Amino acid sequence: MTTYLLDTNIILRFTDTQSSEYNLVENAVSIILLQGSKCFITSQVIIEFWVVATRPTNVNGLGWNITQTTQAIEMLINQFEILPETPDVFPT
Repeated sequence: MTTYLLDTNIILRFTDTQSSEYNLVENAVSIILLQGSKCFITSQVIIEFWVVATRPTNVNGLGWNITQTTQAIEMLINQFEILPETPDVFPT
């Protein structure tokens, strides 16, 4: 089985249906999973995602509110396994 680490750029496009690259990324991740491979994320990716998702659009963010961002993160956590890092990083 092949494994893939999904970086922040992939996760941002995977969750942002308004992104011009959404379909490309969604299809690529779907193909990876259908082939029996696994995709992982890390706490660092979730942290970076939060920063960009909640940043205003006029400074290169998504401009999402806390509720929308939290829901996206919950979806990501339910869909992809989080690779272990320093235990204190994620809760902080």
